[in-house]
Amino acid sequence: MMLTTHDSHVIELSISEWFYRNRNIAGFDNPARSLYVSIREIVENALDACESAGVLPGVRVTLSPAFRLDTEIGINTGPQVFTLTVSDNGSGIKRDHIPKLIGKMLSGTKFQNQQSRGTFGLGGSLALLYGQITTQSPIVVKTGCSGEDCYHHLSLKLDIEKNKPLILEETIHTKPIHEHGTTISFNLRGDWFRSKRRIIDYFHQTSIIVPYASIRFDTPDGESLKFPRLVEQLPPAPRATKPHPRGIDVEMLKQMINTTKRSTLLKFMTSSFQSIGVSTAKKFFEFAKIDPERAPKSLTSEELINLMAAFEIYDKFRPPSSRSLSPAGEKVLKAGLTRISPEFIVVRQRPPNVHGGHPFIIEVGVAYGGGISPGICLLRFANRIPLLYDERNDVANRVIRELNLRNYGLKQDDPLTFLVHICSTRIPYKTVGKEFIADVDVIRREIDLGFKDCLRRLGDMVRRKTRTMRVRARENRLMKYYQFIAETLGEAVSRPVSIERLFGE
Repeated sequence: MMLTTHDSHVIELSISEWFYRNRNIAGFDNPARSLYVSIREIVENALDACESAGVLPGVRVTLSPAFRLDTEIGINTGPQVFTLTVSDNGSGIKRDHIPKLIGKMLSGTKFQNQQSRGTFGLGGSLALLYGQITTQSPIVVKTGCSGEDCYHHLSLKLDIEKNKPLILEETIHTKPIHEHGTTISFNLRGDWFRSKRRIIDYFHQTSIIVPYASIRFDTPDGESLKFPRLVEQLPPAPRATKPHPRGIDVEMLKQMINTTKRSTLLKFMTSSFQSIGVSTAKKFFEFAKIDPERAPKSLTSEELINLMAAFEIYDKFRPPSSRSLSPAGEKVLKAGLTRISPEFIVVRQRPPNVHGGHPFIIEVGVAYGGGISPGICLLRFANRIPLLYDERNDVANRVIRELNLRNYGLKQDDPLTFLVHICSTRIPYKTVGKEFIADVDVIRREIDLGFKDCLRRLGDMVRRKTRTMRVRARENRLMKYYQFIAETLGEAVSRPVSIERLFGE
């Protein structure tokens, strides 16, 4: 990144320094939201670590004041310094990987073509960067891998100018060989009073979308929120896949060609993209009017652009594979929704679909009655991340506003909770802060069809319940009438008359 000042002096910024100066684009724009985003990013990394290791997640989060407080002032007076500690039972981090994964921007494990919570390999690093620039305190990491007999304890900082970690202290401690996991602890400036409701909502909603996780959150108020595991099975893990021809751009195509070892375009095509065999590749090159036996590196810039244009308009490619996705599944969604204690739950998983060359799956659910408050509530998730801001702009909210609930025997003030989960290799977020989904036609249609399917089933259940209640109410009225007749006859004949005797039963 290059910046030119008024005196023509050229300044070069590292990646870390650029994000340091522009951290507000990722949600670190005030102490309240920064505290929420920091907790979310570190917890998501912990859940990812467990799921990628095939381990049922166990995550403990502690947020406590970093310094002794004046008891008269208390904890709810505004921004202050907190210590955030997040522990997980994942596979741990190899010693040599710790500095890069913890202390370097755009360094991570989330750059494969498969579903993951993170998109840029940036959120966790930004949270740690935010903590450092607001408190100047180091990051403390304790991690141990399964099969190893020691924990590595590292204290480090981020060198913002050079985008590299600085290890301040390192020690090694013994551990049982079967134990594994990572604990990250750092100080940061935050506003608990203003962000409390949002953070607690985040943990509640996370427990809904990952009911197979055991989560505990110890708050600065001395409370301990516990969300026990409800499901003893992880959803199927996503598998990394090759890119789809419609999911790339010219620059990516150029990079793929520069790194390929294939001698012909035909071999390059069949080995570099998913679901493309020799026959499909030959038909495509015939359509694009390109010799399939040419060497990939012989293509000029203009030919690369023409090849990319052919990718976009050729309609004989198979849709992208959904093997790279890991939907929650109807069983998991239903278990998660039991946390809000509804009377009825209906969930549906839509068939895989495609947007912009990337596969996606929409999962929806509607819960009714029970412990749900009157009115409509919407729970939004993307790749198992709760979305808590900007609900009004989200495509799911727009779909709900256009639903005619009367068609299903329901009303706007009925106790209804809608849930929508989109999983994809590329979520169409509208902001870097990952808070709401763009109004894309194909996604809107899938959400709409899913909700309507749930509402038809739910409407039938509610109507049956209403009919049953009417029958019972009618029976109760009749019983009261019969009891009145029996008592009246009893008084007339000066002896008790039972309802059974009155009707000869």
